[in-house]
Amino acid sequence: MSELISAKGLKPRDIACIAIAIAVIALTALLPETEGLTYEGRMVLGILGAGIILWITESIPLPATALFIMTMMPLTGVCTYGDAFSNAIGSTVFFLMGTFAFTVALDATTIPTRICAGVLKWSGTNTKKMLLGLMCATAFVSFFMSDVAACGVFVSVGKRLLELNGAVKKKSALGKALMIAIPWASFAGGLAVMTGNGVNIVATGLFESLFDVHMTFIEWSMLGFPFCVIMLLAAWFILIHWFKPESISQQSIDITLAEVSDLPPVTREEKATVVIIGLAMVCWILSSWFSFFNTAMVAIFATILLSVPGNSTLVFKDLVGRMNWGILVMIMCILSVSHFVVSTGAGDWIVATVIGALPASATQMVVLLLVLSAIGAIAHNVVPVGPAVAGVLAYPFGMIAGEFGISMYCVLMVVAWQASLSYILPLDCVPILTYSEGYYTMADMAKVGWIPTIVIVVLTSTLLPLMCSLFGFA
Repeated sequence: MSELISAKGLKPRDIACIAIAIAVIALTALLPETEGLTYEGRMVLGILGAGIILWITESIPLPATALFIMTMMPLTGVCTYGDAFSNAIGSTVFFLMGTFAFTVALDATTIPTRICAGVLKWSGTNTKKMLLGLMCATAFVSFFMSDVAACGVFVSVGKRLLELNGAVKKKSALGKALMIAIPWASFAGGLAVMTGNGVNIVATGLFESLFDVHMTFIEWSMLGFPFCVIMLLAAWFILIHWFKPESISQQSIDITLAEVSDLPPVTREEKATVVIIGLAMVCWILSSWFSFFNTAMVAIFATILLSVPGNSTLVFKDLVGRMNWGILVMIMCILSVSHFVVSTGAGDWIVATVIGALPASATQMVVLLLVLSAIGAIAHNVVPVGPAVAGVLAYPFGMIAGEFGISMYCVLMVVAWQASLSYILPLDCVPILTYSEGYYTMADMAKVGWIPTIVIVVLTSTLLPLMCSLFGFA
């Protein structure tokens, strides 16, 4: 039996964690009645707690955990099978599918590589300029691609540059700064637009279904773009002063530019890809004023146009093969669980418990936002699954906002951003891409990552509500 377990990759630690998760559900069912909480509400919280244990430990694949917690709801009497499945689908899923198509299409072009070459021509051997340029390019690409994809595009570019420069892994200050800068820049770009990160889409979908909050594309950017610029510059300033990276050799730059100069001219398909994605962005902006331009439908139509053979760089078979089905499954399951956290009254019970535990001094808006933002930051660094964090935080945070008169837009942003940003530990799927290259240690990132974490927590509790008030966002 032990040989079979070992062959399948299931370790004794994983078995123990799975057993603990199941025990949590069983004990929740056996607990006596809790005042103000129904049996169904208690079971939803127990199932969600078991899911968090499995997400943290990654004892089974993350999407499998999401499926587990969704199927446990009808099995334990929280809801019917039909209700569990019907609440798992919505426009959010189709919107996200469209952004995946954009990612695959752009990744098949030479445009990111050409952008990198332009940055190197501008920066020369000046490391500070090079880092700023690459970070700006990464953030810009992250407007149109997911954080993971944008990071993935520039990891290969950064890795090649470091190899040509002779950077020694875990010793080179340039290697540490550059490989941490790329995911941090992806995070900054993801703040700017609603499509910059899958968690943004999840959070807006949750607030729309839970609180009937309809945030438009342009409203998001009005709040997000200034934060993108601030966090991008803050991250750059922190990294160059903390690591003090060495200079880049002219030889490594010349080789990189020579490789790019050998590329053929931009093809018609590449141009068409950019035009179609650009038109989709325009339609998303117009959706702020014209309901005809439904964001999910725009994403679907753009995907159809990109899928026409010879019309772009997207090959539909590649899209199907590279589509992150695991993330889609997770989001669908989280949407379903979040629905029952609300409908069973479990969310209201959490909110009442939290509010009752708060001291009077903590009910001031700035202090309350500071607490909520800090909770979000800690939660995502512990549970490196952004959609899961958004699903857990959305309802209680939204209810607390309503209780104390805080702008729903403000709290939506806190949930979305803290569920997508992970500056301290490289456990999230964005920084793990560069961490796996071996140029920096987990301690390297933790030692510097607390600084931007504090910056975003402070800004979301001070500048963000001020901007919401200035723009008249309720």
